[in-house]
Amino acid sequence: MDRILNFLSDYSVSLTYQKLPKSVVHEVKRHVIDAFGCAMGCYHAQPCRIARDQALEVVSTPGSTILGTRHQSSPELAAFANGVMVRYLDFNDTSMGNSGHPSDNVMAVLATAEYAGADVQTAIAGIVIAYEMQDRFGAACKQIRDNGWDHVIYVALGSAAGAGKVMRMNKEQMANALALAVVPNAGMNQTRAGRLSMWKGCASANGARNGVFAALMARRGLSGPDEPFDGYWGFKNQLGTSLNLAPAFGGEGVPFTIENDIFKYYPCNYEAQCAVTPALELHKALKGKVDEIETVEIETYEHAVQSTADTRDKWNPTSRETADHSSPYVVAVALTRGTVWLDDFLEQGITDPKIHSLMQKIEVRATEEHTKAWPKACPFRITATTKSGRKHVREVQYAKGHPKNPMSDGEIEAKFRRLAEPVMGQARAGEALSRLWHLEDMKSVREIPALFVLDSTTPCADRL
Repeated sequence: MDRILNFLSDYSVSLTYQKLPKSVVHEVKRHVIDAFGCAMGCYHAQPCRIARDQALEVVSTPGSTILGTRHQSSPELAAFANGVMVRYLDFNDTSMGNSGHPSDNVMAVLATAEYAGADVQTAIAGIVIAYEMQDRFGAACKQIRDNGWDHVIYVALGSAAGAGKVMRMNKEQMANALALAVVPNAGMNQTRAGRLSMWKGCASANGARNGVFAALMARRGLSGPDEPFDGYWGFKNQLGTSLNLAPAFGGEGVPFTIENDIFKYYPCNYEAQCAVTPALELHKALKGKVDEIETVEIETYEHAVQSTADTRDKWNPTSRETADHSSPYVVAVALTRGTVWLDDFLEQGITDPKIHSLMQKIEVRATEEHTKAWPKACPFRITATTKSGRKHVREVQYAKGHPKNPMSDGEIEAKFRRLAEPVMGQARAGEALSRLWHLEDMKSVREIPALFVLDSTTPCADRL
């Protein structure tokens, strides 16, 4: 096998729960709580219903629970359906830089752990491994987005490694799982360009599904290419990237990446989210009098422009997918309404003519100063100039949820409750929170989805 595959399979097999510091286990619980909150918050969204209905057509023994139900589907379909729920709001955690959203792996690892009968502590180790895989690849492969490829390939790798861990694979099996995950599953970055479709919120879950499928096949003895990374037609040459990973993975004195991943405080793309805080401050300064605004200038880093202001579609969003990836839209909403929440991305909010009028006054540009600061900082400077000529300026370097402006456990809980309680009810959400804070003490992974089974008023009640 090539040197990268050798290193990754060694790492994934050797890391155990017993090697994880207590601080890392606690961080896993924070991210799992956050992921489940995001999942329940968009339980009724159309793409989530589509993915869930597809998974409900399959019965598997052993199987994995479709979130919100007692239905046991195949692990790869559970990974997809549950993963779409985590990802679709664009509210789950994100990596430093351009690695995507590592909690996209959480449902894949848990679904496979449930299928395999793994204990919860091994599942925690699998989640940490998946985070390491996605975050380290994202940090090492900065060119793939510029070359037109999507970060979901990291999710396929992370989910394959995490799934392999909970199925207690040996090194040869793990190497095959990783090879089978990486070679077939490079996604195109067209997913995130221009006017965005439903697929934007599903692509990572599909990567997770493919990673689980790769691990399942490897477990049964299916072999993968020997040189998926270093080979002539392998990852590096095909995606046009350098790849220097070892020995920077977590453990033995090296921090784990999950300790530095970013939580989201607002339900939108991270770059757009960074613009929300200064816009909310300007709303207060202007006392909500947006009719007095002549122009709004947003200065930020190049990646933020590419992500949230790349085409005119971002000044005329017609779907939630485009709106939550539009810095002009979220800034206009924050300036006008003094808040940004889930209902701002429903059709009525997106089509508000007052918001669209204000968006046309907004200019977004990258500066050398801001681009140099990224990704260690995520700077946004917003200047609102009124018709009288007065300029109001607000700036942020680290949005809420960044390691240098962290969300507390209490804020993670409050976010979970605000997302989950409208779907689950206050008592059920509170019970789930209490149990998840003691995740490592659970006897079985099956106890986790059991916390989220919904009652007869839910759309899938006939399948419960």
